[in-house]
Amino acid sequence: MKDALTAFAISDISDPPSLNSRTEREGYSALVGSLLANKAARKVSASTIPALDAFSSLDQLATAQSLTAFDELDRRRSDTRELENSLSELRAQNGIHNAGRIADRIIKLLELYKEDYNDKSLSFSSLNTFIRFLVINPRSKFPSITATPAGELYVQWKYTENQRLGIHFLSGNEVKWILFKKDPLSDERIEHFSDKAGVDSFYEVSIALGIREWIVE
Repeated sequence: MKDALTAFAISDISDPPSLNSRTEREGYSALVGSLLANKAARKVSASTIPALDAFSSLDQLATAQSLTAFDELDRRRSDTRELENSLSELRAQNGIHNAGRIADRIIKLLELYKEDYNDKSLSFSSLNTFIRFLVINPRSKFPSITATPAGELYVQWKYTENQRLGIHFLSGNEVKWILFKKDPLSDERIEHFSDKAGVDSFYEVSIALGIREWIVE
């Protein structure tokens, strides 16, 4: 017969444990089972609660991204509508030479830009600056019109093969311009000028540079 202390560690097959040792063993087994159950419960709790939190966070992130995507889509549609409305108004300006052709060119440019830049619109503010320029210079010749990667309009008037004026129309009625012009003292030399100015003051700049006939008919 084994005493209660050694009954847990030593099992004698020919000598079954006493009631006390069985009771101790059952109590021990119950204690171990309880500890294992608690440990398993803690594992489940530790693994599932953060997972639920993670899924909740992912759902919130997906919802936020969806809202942001819809907001961006609405903004792009709004920008396009504003741009198209301004072009419709430009087309109706009978006092501006080539107004219809210029509006048609920008509409085509808008379509190409949206294809290349994930449905983004051209800059509405840049267009307004260009329209302001046309109001100041209503007899403008039909220029070459392109767009920068930022969606701003870049317009160029070509006088001769090596002489041209390029104007980058910015927001806030600002322009950056670059000019390539022959040196009056040498037909082989091309002078280069560039600067930034308000669209209103560029009228005087063009007079000072002697390039009014490059721009207007």
